[in-house]
Amino acid sequence: AQEPMAMVREQDHDAETSPESAKALIYRTVLFCSMASMLLGYDVGIMAAALPNMTEDLELSITQEEVIAGSLNIVAGLCAVLAGHTADKLGRKKALGIACVVFALGAAVMASAFSFSVLFVGRIITGVGVGYGLVIAPLYLSEVAPPDKRGFLVCLFDVILNVGILEGYIVGYIVQVSVEGPGARWRTMIAIAILPPVVIIAGLFYLAESPRWLMQVGREQEAKAVLKKMIPNNDAVQDVVKEIKDVIAAETSNNYSDVLCPATKALRSALHISLGLAITQQITGSEAVIYYTPEIMEQAGITSLADQILWALPVGCAKLAGELISVPLLDTQGRRPMLLIGGFMQSVSLFFLSLSFLFEWGFASTIIFISSFMFFFEVAAPISWLMPSEVYSTGKRGKAQSIAVTLNRIVSGVIAVSFLSLSRAVTVPGTFFLFCGIAALVTAWYYFVVPETKGMTLEEITILLNRNQKGSSVGSINSVDESGYDSVVRDKGHLRDHAMDDGEIGEHEEEKGNVFTLH
Repeated sequence: AQEPMAMVREQDHDAETSPESAKALIYRTVLFCSMASMLLGYDVGIMAAALPNMTEDLELSITQEEVIAGSLNIVAGLCAVLAGHTADKLGRKKALGIACVVFALGAAVMASAFSFSVLFVGRIITGVGVGYGLVIAPLYLSEVAPPDKRGFLVCLFDVILNVGILEGYIVGYIVQVSVEGPGARWRTMIAIAILPPVVIIAGLFYLAESPRWLMQVGREQEAKAVLKKMIPNNDAVQDVVKEIKDVIAAETSNNYSDVLCPATKALRSALHISLGLAITQQITGSEAVIYYTPEIMEQAGITSLADQILWALPVGCAKLAGELISVPLLDTQGRRPMLLIGGFMQSVSLFFLSLSFLFEWGFASTIIFISSFMFFFEVAAPISWLMPSEVYSTGKRGKAQSIAVTLNRIVSGVIAVSFLSLSRAVTVPGTFFLFCGIAALVTAWYYFVVPETKGMTLEEITILLNRNQKGSSVGSINSVDESGYDSVVRDKGHLRDHAMDDGEIGEHEEEKGNVFTLH
């Protein structure tokens, strides 16, 4: 009985994957999963150019224009939780493929619409596709990425989203100046959105299914076969299989009520931080500024729609630049400095943007201050996606992130749905003064609530969340108490026993030294 097993092991060793093949598979997965975030980015950017043309062609009211702009994010948020269940039932590849098909279908319905009702139906369908893609693609990516690259890839997903926004602006301008008639223009802009999901679907045929999901549904041999393609060292495969089983056991022992109804101070603090960051990222009005850039430029004195779209390009470039600068600094300068600088400077930028409208300083100042606002928004924005994965253990992390995505998209949609009506009710400068005040309050919340988690293990973060209530007193682990870090180390054994009951410590510590861990 042992001889066949020995032969299997020998065959397994002979089939060891080369490092180049393993990297190629992972890079393909990164490429096509990241393209899913580009779908939302392109939609946001292209809608800025398409909305004025839609309004002129279909004679949309202000309310209808707001609904078309904001409904996608609200639907995407509501679908985020359902997306996780679909991915668990069908697998990551199939679920991502379905998301792409739904998105393409929604874009096709919108492009062929000749009334608000059909346009709205298409927008809802597109929102379902976006909501599924925003959850499934990062999930898929995190389960095939090496642990030392996972944090970078989480941020890369958001970077690609901003690339999509800039792409939408560029395509919008090109179509605006090269296609005649508002109806033909916006239909062309929307129809182009069908191409990326088709490319992603084609790419899925060259990707492997998530080994984490294969293990979850009992297909262990298939999972091992996939792992051997991803790991150029077969000796590590069995260790990874064991780790995946441990993670699955931790997740199945937790449910959404464990996240939403926390039993310990650490879990209550984690919920406060993760949901707070999801709300505060969007509540300062960034999504509305992106969707309604042409309308804002018109208020600043730019009358040509083509010029309004053209001057949106610096805004998109500033938004992308902010994130490209922020992401590398997160692990060197920390999370809190990025949040505090980003939040404070958003408030300053919005204050001067309000003054530029109030005193009619001209479109140049408007572009400068809008670009400044979007730049500093992106300095802080990546942390809203990163920190929920740092304050929760593996067993609760996925559920916490899906809740945060849902809330984030709904807030974004509400802001977009109400922006035009709000600006007409309290004037454009009044609206930006309101967002300025909100940004100032958000910065204060960052200061008093959000801890510094740079370079800390989950165990150390849990100690901070258990002992402290104010973010200002948890800027680093050295400030946990007067005796410094050493006392924290001495208390780890006691806190481990207390926190293990809640699934908060133990699962994460083993991740740090492994060759390849999948979550």
